[in-house]
Amino acid sequence: MANYPPLKNYLLFCLDRLVTEFRLSGPFLDIGCGIGDVSRHFALKGWPGVAIDFSDAVIEKARENLAEFKNVDVKKESFFQAEGSFNTIFCLDVLEHIEDDTAALKRISSLLSTDGYLILSVPSNPKEWRWDDDFYGHYRRYSMEEIKKKLMEAGLRSLVFWDFTYPVFWLMRRIYSRLRSYSEDNKLDKLMRTTASPLVNAWDIPFCSTLLSRKFILWDLLYKIQFKYFKDEVQNGHEMIILARKT
Repeated sequence: MANYPPLKNYLLFCLDRLVTEFRLSGPFLDIGCGIGDVSRHFALKGWPGVAIDFSDAVIEKARENLAEFKNVDVKKESFFQAEGSFNTIFCLDVLEHIEDDTAALKRISSLLSTDGYLILSVPSNPKEWRWDDDFYGHYRRYSMEEIKKKLMEAGLRSLVFWDFTYPVFWLMRRIYSRLRSYSEDNKLDKLMRTTASPLVNAWDIPFCSTLLSRKFILWDLLYKIQFKYFKDEVQNGHEMIILARKT
């Protein structure tokens, strides 16, 4: 669902509010940058940074999307290969694809500057597991308590937990996951699904998806309402944003 344009735009809406509230700044590291839309969003604000991904297909798309920004370096590498120190690290829809997520968080923490910030987005609530988790190659969904503990073990203090799906996108996913079935292709392992995930969209109903993906004033209104009244409904939604700070 992360590739569904209205949800992706709402994620950026929430990221902007985190940046404003906590006065976050570059340089940034965008781990698992996909086609580079988050990096582009912050490059347009003048942030310098590095965008990385291990997939050949998506890194080429990211280079195209970020070609005009000379202050953003786009690299084909994993974060275990990355070097440097960053004030803000984005790790969005990545951790659930990694089998040893504890080691991953410790490595990410080592790339943060003193008092640097990590912004995560992960699938939440194990009870919300649906066929699209298999489609994208997820290992798990997280409870708030589980991810908070893992962040603490990596030397990171959790500051914010926001849901960015409930109720609008949560309801849409519930309906859609019932309307559409999915038969798993056993030839594709989790790595192959992960590699393909930035370029495929489980939420793809002809006409309906295209129509709902257009920019309507209604979406802007829904974003404001959902953020104001429902961002703290982590126990009800299916994906959350976490802000953590290096201790």
